[in-house]
Amino acid sequence: MRNIKFSLLVMLLSCSMFGLAAKLRQVALIDLPGSPGFSQVTMANGQVVITRPGTNTIEVFSPIKRRIVARISQISDPRGITVDNDSGTMYVALAGNNSIAVVDTRNWSVEKVIPVQHRPEKLLWVPQTKTLYATSVLDRTLSVIDLRLSAETHVLELNALPQDMLYDGARQVLLLTLQDLGQIASIDHSNKIIGRYKVVASEPTGLALDEQRRRLYVAVRYAVLALNADTGAELARIPAPGGTDALVLDPGGNLLYAAAGDGSVLAIDLNRNVVDHELPTDVKGYSIAYDPAHKMIFLPGGREGRSKMVILSPSGVTETNRLQNAASPIEATPQGAAQTAMKK
Repeated sequence: MRNIKFSLLVMLLSCSMFGLAAKLRQVALIDLPGSPGFSQVTMANGQVVITRPGTNTIEVFSPIKRRIVARISQISDPRGITVDNDSGTMYVALAGNNSIAVVDTRNWSVEKVIPVQHRPEKLLWVPQTKTLYATSVLDRTLSVIDLRLSAETHVLELNALPQDMLYDGARQVLLLTLQDLGQIASIDHSNKIIGRYKVVASEPTGLALDEQRRRLYVAVRYAVLALNADTGAELARIPAPGGTDALVLDPGGNLLYAAAGDGSVLAIDLNRNVVDHELPTDVKGYSIAYDPAHKMIFLPGGREGRSKMVILSPSGVTETNRLQNAASPIEATPQGAAQTAMKK
């Protein structure tokens, strides 16, 4: 009897610890300079990079110093970002002049600009194929850029509204959500659509792929769907707030993070396909960046007309505590940000 009680106690403690691991907590709420108006955010060279179309700038936020440490200015309407970590290169869609900026993340300088035919919105760098893709929401196209030639080599007319994209290495295809058609298109190396998954929901946007489980997650209106990545069959439907369109996978923690336009962030348990925790933040923002090494989530947004950066983390992460000790106070106003003008 004692052994049974002890086993039950261990099981209850294990479940409790698992639940706590998925709980999100707000680590910091930090003032950023300027008015709100962010487009996309990502991690590059250990820093948080944010595009701001309203000010025609790209801003670099340090998780350690808790402030803007570099700024790229004199660029036209920056939007999507993608990063080649191996070469230390970042690519930024410049919607204002139909081009893509190539940025060196070691010194945050624009090395060159690649022209494209259509107004770029989102970008994806695929290291397996050494290919850069750019969507155009305005012109409903997908462009293929050859970086060896620094030129656009192909434009695929989609006749649909493209949103998020990712590369499935196992099937060697690009997956792209077509929002108005309610589909996910598969595109092969010849830049042709070779298949489509029809989702039983409206407005598919964000994508995330769990390659080990072969699960494809897609944000739709008021839900996140779990699909079989090979067949497109729906496996689970997880309720989510309206406007959820940013998905970030943490396969090591068996979690999927989702951000909605109202500023709330979900932690979805991938073992049970349920929302384990929903944390409403104090800002309005919809794009998140995730640092898997330190288990930290960054959400830039606005509150009462002021720009903010919210930093979140699962409870009990010791690496986060180390970063906190090295950082400035939790409520901080950035000063002395470095300015970097685009090379002409």
